[in-house]
Amino acid sequence: MSAPYPERGASSARWWHRAALAAAACALLTTVAADRASAEPGARDVPLPPGLATVWRVDGRRVDARAWSLAAYSTDGRLVGVSDDGGTRVYRARDGRVVRSFPAPFSTGQFAYSLALSSTGLVAIGRVGGIEVHSLERSVEPLKLHCGGVCGPVTALAFAPGGQWLAYQSARGRRDVTPGLVGVVDLLAGARAAQLEASATRAGVLFADDASLIAANTTSIDDAGTFGVRRFDGAAQWRRTRDVAGAQLPRGSIGPFAFDERAAVYARDGNVELRDVATGALAWSAPFVPPGLDSPGDAAETRLELVAFFPRRELLLTFEAPVSRSGPGALALRRTSDGSVVAVYDVVGVSALAAAPDGRSFVYSTGVGRTYTAMARVPD
Repeated sequence: MSAPYPERGASSARWWHRAALAAAACALLTTVAADRASAEPGARDVPLPPGLATVWRVDGRRVDARAWSLAAYSTDGRLVGVSDDGGTRVYRARDGRVVRSFPAPFSTGQFAYSLALSSTGLVAIGRVGGIEVHSLERSVEPLKLHCGGVCGPVTALAFAPGGQWLAYQSARGRRDVTPGLVGVVDLLAGARAAQLEASATRAGVLFADDASLIAANTTSIDDAGTFGVRRFDGAAQWRRTRDVAGAQLPRGSIGPFAFDERAAVYARDGNVELRDVATGALAWSAPFVPPGLDSPGDAAETRLELVAFFPRRELLLTFEAPVSRSGPGALALRRTSDGSVVAVYDVVGVSALAAAPDGRSFVYSTGVGRTYTAMARVPD
């Protein structure tokens, strides 16, 4: 900041007074800017992993303890949603611009346990005992539906491709003797259309391209039991058209972390495994990505934490992290044909993953230190 050279005498005193005020104002602005810079998160705080083809990045708050989050694409891939204990935010997939935010409920314990976005501008959030369906275009109270029967957290949600149907399922405990239910909501009518019998200790629902519903159905999970799926036809009043009982899981396995109608992903003995849903046959087993050379000594033991399938591409995305959480984990793209690693990125504290419906990009959120959400392109 500069001023003209002063004249002598009274005008000189006045100039020095003006100059002092200007200098004070400049210092104040500089202090405010510095405070803002130090308070606002930025890329300089947590650099993105080398080699990541980032489309956009949104920085979040700083957390002292490990934080949870959820991430999901809309069924047409145009939107991305992220939920955490601060609420739910919806971004445009092409540039990361915020479309709408929904605050977290004031009542305690009502966290978001699942998240789904439709191609028609609806956002579904699974909570304890039921779901909420919000509109992106209208500022109205959300549609709220409660589960039928005994229902804990709704941990699985899916919209049909055309946006008319929404399916949800809550996880069942091993000791629950009553069968679990999958709810189907007719969004045009704003009411539940069906309750379908399917139980899962690791819940999961998805719609096929023909709008048939596929739901997880298990007798038990993790280390013992079977994992299967059931298919229901929406065009035939949700009649069950396929029932895959599944095979006995190998002892020591953990999962499934993700599945479709053909295959499911497990962790076992330090490996990522892909198994056939119907027969339990092992398609492949691949070791976890080893920690980096600069990782702490207690980061050698690794576990599988998150998995996402790419619906229209023979790839899956995994986050494999040290059990001690003392160093970065590996965000890995693997081929579903043999488990080989296509690309790997070192990231600390990934808490949510989502794969784009067209297979061209993915989103992840972090929950350690200075949090952020990033969208990146899948390498060719």
